Amino acid sequence: MIAAMAISDRGLVIVVYCLAALLHELGHIIAAGLLKVRIEEIRLGFSGVRIVTDSALTSYKNEIILAAAGPLMNFLSLSFSLAIFYARGIRAEEMLRCADSFLKGESESTLGMLGFFALSSLIQAVMNLLPVKTFDGGRILYCSVASLISQGAAERSNELCSALVAWLLWTVALYLMLRISSGLGIFVFAACIFGGVIMQRNGEI
Repeated sequence: MIAAMAISDRGLVIVVYCLAALLHELGHIIAAGLLKVRIEEIRLGFSGVRIVTDSALTSYKNEIILAAAGPLMNFLSLSFSLAIFYARGIRAEEMLRCADSFLKGESESTLGMLGFFALSSLIQAVMNLLPVKTFDGGRILYCSVASLISQGAAERSNELCSALVAWLLWTVALYLMLRISSGLGIFVFAACIFGGVIMQRNGEI
């Protein structure tokens, strides 16, 4: 997605978006510290950032907390941004207009940057909560099903949901590209989902 953004967006847009992504990963790291779970390594791979923890120290409950901490951090940064806008008497619609102006390069105001940061935080949270194997939502789904039923059922449900989400995203991306010449980022995102699932199945990530 960052590569797709680099084709059409300027550097400052990418920096703000990456800041939201950095806060997301920081949420995982803070949760790991609070749970006293040791982080063995942090990998940057085809499907994004992966934080590898000591599996001997985790439980399904801790895994769910760790996975949910990233999106929670994004929701907190979104709430903080919205609070600033509301304190200035600016409604959500105006915030979106500021973010749109910043994204299009029409304005580089602080409010425009903050609006785009809020939007990026929301995108990061929702995106990572998708029920895909390599995402936080997929991990939450796996641990929930595994704790209630079995690991086999958790694996099957994860694979089914991952394929369904990728198909839906590709369908939306194809529609956007045909109708309004847009959707490259979504198309790349869906490709990363498929690639990440395949690589994980082959034991590469």
